[in-house]
Parts: sequence; structure tokens; C-alpha cells
Amino acid sequence: MTIVCAGGGGVGKTTSSAALAVALARTGKKTLIVTVDPARRLAHAMGVEVTEEIQPAHVEPAVEGKLFALMPEPRRSTPTFAKVLYEGRPDDLARVMKNPVYLTMADAAAGMHEIVSLILVAKAVDEGDYDYLVIDTAPSRNALDFVSYPGRLAVLFEGRAVAWLGNLASNVAQRSPEENDRGPGLFASMEKRVEAMFGRILNPRVLKDLAQLFADLALIKDRFARFARMSERMLLGERTRYLLVSAPTGSAQADVSFLGKRLARLNHEPTALLLNRSDEREPEWIAALRAEAPGWPPLAEAMSQVEHEFQVRKRAGDRLSAALGKELARVPQVRLPTLESPDPAQIVRELATKLEPHLATLVRPIG
Repeated sequence: MTIVCAGGGGVGKTTSSAALAVALARTGKKTLIVTVDPARRLAHAMGVEVTEEIQPAHVEPAVEGKLFALMPEPRRSTPTFAKVLYEGRPDDLARVMKNPVYLTMADAAAGMHEIVSLILVAKAVDEGDYDYLVIDTAPSRNALDFVSYPGRLAVLFEGRAVAWLGNLASNVAQRSPEENDRGPGLFASMEKRVEAMFGRILNPRVLKDLAQLFADLALIKDRFARFARMSERMLLGERTRYLLVSAPTGSAQADVSFLGKRLARLNHEPTALLLNRSDEREPEWIAALRAEAPGWPPLAEAMSQVEHEFQVRKRAGDRLSAALGKELARVPQVRLPTLESPDPAQIVRELATKLEPHLATLVRPIG
């Protein structure tokens, strides 16, 4: 089962995703957590490195051998993309990585890192046997745009476009400048006109690199299309669940509303809403301190401030819950308390414990 966590920035989405993965792994299920926008602080907390390699996570003894993490480095997306697709083809890989057109296009491509992350996930699922896949998306209203990437790319690589473009670029690269400047009368067909356009706007060096790039892409188009289709099934299949993560701020609420509508256009609905920093009950430590306050006036004064701050957070959580309850009435809510610790691993463990009673809701059947 794939669980996609989406939400705006600053709502605790990455920590919540990691905590959910820990909670699932505690049940004995083999779980892979994938963070598209990795936070090095969290990676350190889970005992992993930010790299394109899948690694066992070391959060606590209970999940050893059950929890794994993939946190690709965004700045290595270009070489990682080629490395995965040209696996077992070292000469082709070396040639692609020297192609200036590939390097320029890949670095400039919108969503390149997300695409690479999904290819890595597809490869991992193809080679491994995971019960749960938890995907932490980038913190953005556009976080779900990548859901449609695999299908679009699969269509491109499954068709004849890559080979056609390779032949086209090769033909133009072989033409002399005079041939490309003779005007449309020489090119009766649409293909000839496109060739002429390429010849006019690109210099021979670029055309040669472009022709080589498309020829090299044709070598791995079937492998890429297979991974793209696997990614598409993982993100839009019947066993995919979407969790929207929010917090009691106006922008976070607006982000969840937007993402809920975006999911509807994808013919999906949120499985649940995770409302971080939406305290419902007073934490036990406040009650323990209150019991000591009467005998120590400075503590009593401090407790008054602590209690006030808790009530402010609770009211904010109540407003968020009520507002989203009206807009997404069919979607269950899981309210989570404010957790603070200098150790991010401790927060992940505590949040996992808070999520454990709600696992049936978070991975429930839909419909």
C-alpha cells in the first residue's frame, strides 16, 4: 500500500510522514519512507544519509530490519536519473553524462527531482518486498502535480516520439547550412519543415549533441516506460491513500483546501486529515506541575502562562478542525498535540505513538 502525505510548508508534514512510517513498522510490516524534499536534521534523526540509496533506518530497536528510508539528494538528480536508467550500460551512461544538451535540459526541467525520486521508488519496489510505502511530498500547493508526471512520461517513451526526434535531429545535423536555408519550397512535408526549423535555430554542435541524446534515450525507453507505469500505479492505484497534513494557521488551512480539490480532479479523496499542533487534551506534564505550583509562587505564575498558551493552541486547533470538517465532511480527522524536544528522533517516536491508535483509519479501505 502507498500512503502519500501532502501539505504546505511548516506544518510538520515530513516529521508526520516519518512518524507514520515508524508506527507502521512497529506492527511488523516492512515499510519504506521516501522523502522527496529531504531534511538533513530528520535524516540524522532516523540514522540515514541523504543519498539515492535505500538504507535501513535506525530510530529505535522495535523497527530494526523493518523500516527503510530513501532520501534522494536534489542536487544529484541529473546523475542519478542517468545512473538508474543506464544501469548495466557503463559506456552509454558515460556518454550521456558528457552530453551538454542532457545536462542543460535535466538541470532546467521542472519536477526533475520528483521524477528521479519516483524512478528510484519504482526500482526499489521492483527489487524489494515492502508492505507499506510512505511518500513525503515537497511542501507546496503544487505537491500533487508530480502524481501525473509518470503517466505523461510513459506515453512519451512508449510511443515513437523519442526515436522520431532522434532521427529528425540526426537528419538536420547532417544537412549543410545551405540546405537548411533554401526555404520551405524544398521541404514539402511537415517533417521537412520541422527539420528546417531545427536547422535555423540550432548550431551544428548542438544538433549533433541533440541527435546523440535522443539516440541514447531510445536505448532505455522501455526501461523508463516500465518504471513510469509502476510509479503511476503506486500513486493513482486502488491501494493508494492520501493523507493531507495541516496546522492551525490560515495558510495551512488554505493549502489543505486546495489539495483536497486537486485530489478530487485526480478522482481521489483524502483518506484522513492529520492536524498537527491541534491539542485536544492538556498534556500530563502540565497537571503534574500544577500539583506542585501551590507551594511555590514563581512556579504558579509560570503555570498560569503555560495554561494560557495551551488554551490558545486548543482554540486554534478547534477552529481548524471545525473549518475543515465543514469543507471535507467525509474525511476523518486525527488531531495531534504540540510536541517539543531538542532531539528530532524523540519527536518522531512520540508522534508515532500518538498515531498508533489511528492506523486503522489512516490505511482504511476507501468507498
